[in-house]
Amino acid sequence: MDRRRANIRRVALLLTVCMLVLAAYLFGRSQSLAGISTEDRESAALFAEALDVVKDEYVDRETVDPNEQTYGAIEGMIDSLSDEGHTRFLTPEEVGKTEEVISGKYVGVGVQLDSKDDEAVVSSPLDGSPAEEAGIKPGDILVAVDGESVRGEEVEWVAEKVRGTEGSQVEITVLRDEEEHKFSMERAELAVPVASWYLIPGADAAHLRLVTFSENSAEALERAIFEAREAGAERFVLDLRNNSGGVLGEAEKIAAQFLPAGSEIYTRKNADGTEEETTVPEKNEPLDAPLVVLVNEGSASSSEIVAGALRDNDRATVIGDTTVGTGTVLSEYRLSDGSAIMLAIAEWLTPNGDFIRESGIEPDVEAELEEGQEPRTPDETKGLSREEIFAEDAQLERAFEVLTDKD
Repeated sequence: MDRRRANIRRVALLLTVCMLVLAAYLFGRSQSLAGISTEDRESAALFAEALDVVKDEYVDRETVDPNEQTYGAIEGMIDSLSDEGHTRFLTPEEVGKTEEVISGKYVGVGVQLDSKDDEAVVSSPLDGSPAEEAGIKPGDILVAVDGESVRGEEVEWVAEKVRGTEGSQVEITVLRDEEEHKFSMERAELAVPVASWYLIPGADAAHLRLVTFSENSAEALERAIFEAREAGAERFVLDLRNNSGGVLGEAEKIAAQFLPAGSEIYTRKNADGTEEETTVPEKNEPLDAPLVVLVNEGSASSSEIVAGALRDNDRATVIGDTTVGTGTVLSEYRLSDGSAIMLAIAEWLTPNGDFIRESGIEPDVEAELEEGQEPRTPDETKGLSREEIFAEDAQLERAFEVLTDKD
C-alpha cells in the first residue's frame, strides 16, 4: 500500500512538472507572438516547422545555421515588398557600417552602391575618394571584386567585399556601356567633405557642392555659404549631383536655409493614407540670393526632397537630368540581435503634390554632360579659369547661364 501511494505521488509530481513546463512554454509563445494576427501566427509557426525539418533532415547538417536561415527568410520577406534598393534588411555588421556612413567617416574606396535589376550599381563615387580618382562613374555595374564575380549578389554583400582594412588594395571590375573596365585602388579612411564651394572666376556666383545628407551636413553647408559670401558670392549654384541622400532631418534644415518661414518642404503620405505637411519653422531667416539647383541621375532621396521643395516654392530653377525617384521615407527598426529593418513607412510628395517614387524630379531646364565629361567639384576646379571649368562640365556652365539671367 505504501509503495502504491509513493508511485501515485511520483506520477502526480511528474504530471505537475509537465503541466508547469507546458504552461511556461505556452506563456512564452503567447508573449513572443503577442499582438500579431492569427494568419501571421500561422505563418510564423510554418517557418518554425520548416526550420525544424531542415535542421533534422538536411544531409549536410554542419552547414545548417539557423541564424543565417532566419536572416534569409527576413530578406525574402523584404524582397516581396518590391521596394528594391530602398527598403532592406541589415545584419548587425551592416548596421554598424551604415552608422559610419551617416557619421561621415568610414574605410573603403568611396563608392556608393544601389541595387537595380539584381545588380550592384554605382550611385555615386564620393568626392576626392579613391573611386572617383580612379575614374569610376555613376551607373557603372560592379561585376567582380578582386577577380571574383559579384553578379547577382546582394548589394550589401558586394559592399562588404569592396570594404577592407585601411591601406589594402582592391581591384574592382565594372561594366560600362557593355564593356568591362578594371580599377585598382587603395582603401582609405574617408572623412567625407560634406560641403565645399568655389567662387567662379570673374563672377559673383559660387559653385556650392553638397555631397551627402549626413549628420551636421546642414551646419557644414551653412558654413560654406558664409565663407563664399565673405569671398564676394552673391549668387549660388547648389550642386546635388550624385548626392544619394541621407538623414531626412538634415534635408529639412537645408531646405529651410533657402525658404521663408511657413513654406512647405514636403508632404508625407503615411501607410494609413493620412497626410502630414512639413513646413519651415517660424522665425526662419533664409538666404536671400539668386539660386539654381543642379541634379542628375545620381541625385536621390533627400536630394530630391530639397530640389522639389525649392522648385515648387519658386525659390530655385532645377537644372540637369531627371533624378532617381526614391520617394519613400525610411524608418529603422532594430531587432533584438542588433540587426535592423530599414522600412519604407511613408511616401513623400513635393509641395505641388507630385509623387517622386519611380518618376523622380524632372528638371526645369534639361542639361547633359558632353561626351567624356563628368561632374566637377569645387575642389577640382580651384585654380582653373571659367573657360577651363565650363569646358569640363557643360551642366555647370548651363546652371551658371541660368543663374546670371536671374535678377
